[in-house]
Amino acid sequence: MIDTSLKHYRIVAKVGEGGMGVVYRALDTHLDRTVAIKVLRPEAVGDAERKWRFVREAKAASALNHPHIVTIHDIDTADGVDFMVMEYLEGTPLDQLIPKTGLPLREALDYGAQIASALGAAHAAGIVHRDVKPANVMVAANGRVKVLDFGLAKLVERDAVEGAETTDSTATAATAFERTRQGAILGTIAYMSPEQALGHGVDARSDVFSLGSVLYEMLAGRRPFQGDSHLLTLTAILRDPPPPLKTVRPDVPAAVEKIVARSLEKRPEDRFPSANEMEAELLASSSGDSGSKRRQPLLSRVPVRAAAAALLLIAAASAWWFVRSSRVRRARDVTLPQVARLVEQQKYGAAVALAREAERYAPADVARMRRESWQAVSVVTDPKGAAVFVKQYADVKADWQPLGTSPVETRMPLAYYRWKLVKPGFATVEDAAPTFRGAVRLVPASEVPAGMVRISGGSFALRSLPPVALDDFWLDKYEVTNGQFKKFVDAGGYSKREYWKQPFVREGRELSWEEAQERFRDVTGRPGPASWELGSFPEGRENYPVGGVSWFEAAAYAEFAGKSLPTIYHWFKAAGIVNFSEILQFSNLSGKGPAAVGTYQGLSPEGTYDMAGNVREWCWNENAGRRYTLGGGWFDPSYVFLEPDAQDPFSRQPSYGFRCARYPTPLSDPTLTRAIGAVARDYNKETPVSDEVFRVYRSLYSYDKGPLDARVEGPEQVSQYWRKQKVSYLSADRNDRIPAFLFLPGNARPPYQTVIYFPSTVARLTRSSSDMDLRWVEFVIRSGRAVLCPIYKGMFERRTDPGDAGPRQWRDFVIQWSKELGRSIDYLETRPDIAPGKLAFYGVSLGAIDGVPLIAVEDRFQAAVLLTGGFRFGRYPPEIEPINFISRVKVPVLYISGRNDFAHPYETAQLPFFRQLGTAEKDKRHFVFEGGHIPPVIQPIIKEILDWLDRYLGPVPGAS
Repeated sequence: MIDTSLKHYRIVAKVGEGGMGVVYRALDTHLDRTVAIKVLRPEAVGDAERKWRFVREAKAASALNHPHIVTIHDIDTADGVDFMVMEYLEGTPLDQLIPKTGLPLREALDYGAQIASALGAAHAAGIVHRDVKPANVMVAANGRVKVLDFGLAKLVERDAVEGAETTDSTATAATAFERTRQGAILGTIAYMSPEQALGHGVDARSDVFSLGSVLYEMLAGRRPFQGDSHLLTLTAILRDPPPPLKTVRPDVPAAVEKIVARSLEKRPEDRFPSANEMEAELLASSSGDSGSKRRQPLLSRVPVRAAAAALLLIAAASAWWFVRSSRVRRARDVTLPQVARLVEQQKYGAAVALAREAERYAPADVARMRRESWQAVSVVTDPKGAAVFVKQYADVKADWQPLGTSPVETRMPLAYYRWKLVKPGFATVEDAAPTFRGAVRLVPASEVPAGMVRISGGSFALRSLPPVALDDFWLDKYEVTNGQFKKFVDAGGYSKREYWKQPFVREGRELSWEEAQERFRDVTGRPGPASWELGSFPEGRENYPVGGVSWFEAAAYAEFAGKSLPTIYHWFKAAGIVNFSEILQFSNLSGKGPAAVGTYQGLSPEGTYDMAGNVREWCWNENAGRRYTLGGGWFDPSYVFLEPDAQDPFSRQPSYGFRCARYPTPLSDPTLTRAIGAVARDYNKETPVSDEVFRVYRSLYSYDKGPLDARVEGPEQVSQYWRKQKVSYLSADRNDRIPAFLFLPGNARPPYQTVIYFPSTVARLTRSSSDMDLRWVEFVIRSGRAVLCPIYKGMFERRTDPGDAGPRQWRDFVIQWSKELGRSIDYLETRPDIAPGKLAFYGVSLGAIDGVPLIAVEDRFQAAVLLTGGFRFGRYPPEIEPINFISRVKVPVLYISGRNDFAHPYETAQLPFFRQLGTAEKDKRHFVFEGGHIPPVIQPIIKEILDWLDRYLGPVPGAS
């Protein structure tokens, strides 16, 4: 049903399904809002009973206006399809949030109280849910609970199916199981009350029992009644008491254990009368007040009026203090752990929003969390004063989260985000960037060409080609559509020679105007794209990208529109070669055909859409008689997105389209428009320098060992997992000191195995080592190993302007980094608490690229880990080129890379890198994760790295 409509609801994506129906995310085109559509299963359409239950669900839920119950908007039928419209909930089903050890106490009690509040409202309205279970509870990022699925709800006035009672519990269970199997009673076995399992009449107390089961599971991490079969589970519900909570969760207070026990009583009359009473007890136990102690009068000799006033003041102050302190406790004990879980689940936008909520009550705790594990973010605009909004790139339907007014300084999890900058009188900017984004110049709205976005210029290096200087320019936000191209056709574009300025050269022969025009006709012989008929596009495809056009037709349209085809430099600048590959998840690479422009929400760093997939896009430049067509089409594999390709300019494949550029001033640099050959280095054909030349290169990395004058700078810092020392020692030339941080594990005994860390380019962009991202090293320390983090030249406090590093300066950096690495090892060798012969190198991104010469010339490592590196396409001085060092690396190497890494493509950069490693085959491993340059999930990476260190450094002795 995707991309179809039910009345005015456009189906966007499937969300889930259950026994009653299938749930889709949809767009309400009348109110422009996202909703959820529950569609009755096709096999149930003719089932009067199931259809009645479907309608009853809508009526039951819609009768309850409650913040913890899903809101029903509508129920209707269209084209024979019965469907229900309800609010769209962003969150996670409760059953997916409960770990085996149970939820934190306060979190479980909070969720339980919210569920009880929802059920209490239903009970007050005479409605019994009858299917209370974790899967029917949705938890939003802010901790708000919603109870779903009233498909089995009933009014208490109606009688349930009655069944004969038996005295033998096993026989009773067998009877109940048979009735359940036959459909005589309804619900989920593991959470049914005894009376529901028997098919007897049920009331609010049945929901209390089910909620007690859910609460038990939230606290214990297991259900109260479990069996190896449905029959044994039913037997336990009818006969056996649940294991006492204290035996599986010792920290549960007695008051909470009492609430759960009362909820799970076999006889309904022994339980809470309804969920309202259960909610009150949960709230009381959550606040630490059981309500059982009598309060002694505080003022016994004060006049009554004065005492009353004093009591009112005390009560008001106490109430304020209680509410405030409870919210502080919740922020610390519930919300912040939930933020951490959201980050682990890669729900970064929700984590940012929830952290902002917690910040109101626990600002110091939130600030510490951001400082220790999140990245610094700076959003600067010219002019300043723009409202800044953000949401996670992958969470397209999420609400925009406000960050403030530019300039904004904050911290966020390292991830890829969609950004929106809004300032009255200026064009709104929507683009994509990670946390380390640059400054943005806002453009007055009156200066923006219709349908175009401004692309920032500057020096730009395309793969192995020399850098070029680009001025700011404009590019179509979307690919040119059928509707736009139709205007060219209707204006006689195919007959006006002034638009066709390039000679029609094919296979070395220039065609006449008439010969060429005969090639540019649709399937019915009319002038137009090859995919059209009778001079027009298929009905309903106005907003689809035009396809089936040659390069010449694209260039002619650009002339007609007063624009140009972009050069490959301008196209790649707009597409953006970033360290995140999420755009591929939101691009039309389906193999099924084109989609209306913007449908897939693949947003580039510069604010354009559909740069990946949908249709290939013709660009200006020639390559041996062919013209470049970039970005890949709907049928192409994802890696084609940033792989330059050139095709016959007369080719009119259905997936060949284009977008246009507009340059404020004509392109004066002939380099931009000239013919371009290969833009990538073929490392399969390149060979390293000879041994004789390499010896010369290696001599540049040598240094004289001398006194270190090592110092410990300031007091040692202690955390839960390590002791942190800031140390320094003399550089190789004795003219500078090298600062470093040494992390000593708290769970192992010295002498320690040690890993020397070399960070990513982020260290070149960050001014303070206090902002060092420890996410990539913390697990190494917690494994019982020491980690040394030198502050290399050009990084953190020793930072220079990253934009100033030309090839020669970069050569000097790499050589100096090698010497500083050597001095760092010299320092470690002086410490008795560091184990000799147990040393590993660990480089991330930059450290995995320029770390190659470092580990090739340093023979004191027993192992190396290179994370998200590989050969790069730019050319550097041969003294530091990895190709000249890779075969000289002999240390065991674990190489970890992303299959969709734009900076180091798998086929052309990663595979040659691994093949040419000089390490023995048995001592090198290439682990490829599904993702881009930055791993989307770190846990598999942690396992690979720790296993590698265990293998080549040995298990950590005494680690706990």
